Parts: sequence; C-alpha cells; structure tokens
Amino acid sequence: MKELKKRLELILTVVMLVSGWCVWWLMSSVLTEHYFRFYPLIPSFFYVVGLVFIYVITRDYKGNPRTMVNLYMLIRLGKIAATLLFGGIYLIFIKEKIRDFSLVLCGFYLLYLGLETYFFYLTEKNIKNANLNE
Repeated sequence: MKELKKRLELILTVVMLVSGWCVWWLMSSVLTEHYFRFYPLIPSFFYVVGLVFIYVITRDYKGNPRTMVNLYMLIRLGKIAATLLFGGIYLIFIKEKIRDFSLVLCGFYLLYLGLETYFFYLTEKNIKNANLNE
C-alpha cells in the first residue's frame, strides 16, 4: 500500500498543479474580468482534501468489502460537506465575484470527482491483487 500511496500522491500533486496553473493562467491573462484574488484557495483546498482522502483509503483494512463501501460513502459525504462549508464561508465572508468563484469551485469539484473515482479504482485493484497473492 505504501507504493500505491506514493503513486496516488504523485498523481494528485501533478493534476492539481497542472490544472491549478492552467486555470490561473486562463483567468489572469485571457479572462481577466473573471479573476478573483482568492482563486488559489480552491486548488489548495482540493489538494488538502485529496491528501486526506489518500491517507484514509490507503490504510490497511483487513475487514470485509462492506466496510470499504461504507468508508467510501462516508468519504464522499465528507467531501461534499467540506466543499459546501468552504463555499459557504467564502460566500458569507468574502463575497468577491461569487458567480466566478462558484463556477471555478464546481469545475474543480468535478475534476476532483473524476480523480477520486480513479483513486478508488486503483485502490480496489491493489486490494484485489493483494488478496490473490495471499
């Protein structure tokens, strides 16, 4: 699992850096009227959420598959709650370009959702291979 954890962290880091820089470049040079100064908080938020997610799913679970399914559902619920809380705090306290913030947040949420699904797939594949080798 340590190799998988390092691989997932590398994938997360590369995807968040590339997507974060590309969207930042797009917003700061092409769509300058839509850029907001708190933009870097969004990729940073999803990077931290991703690291927590990787830590949780790569822990060694010797339990049954039902436990893993429950864990995955709790992680998804926690991610939704954290994103809503993050967005709500921004909307209540900062109130700067709310529409642009919401669109970028939704875009990164969808990107992270795809990344999270891929991480689930790799983790389950690793668990299945480990069970076959035992």
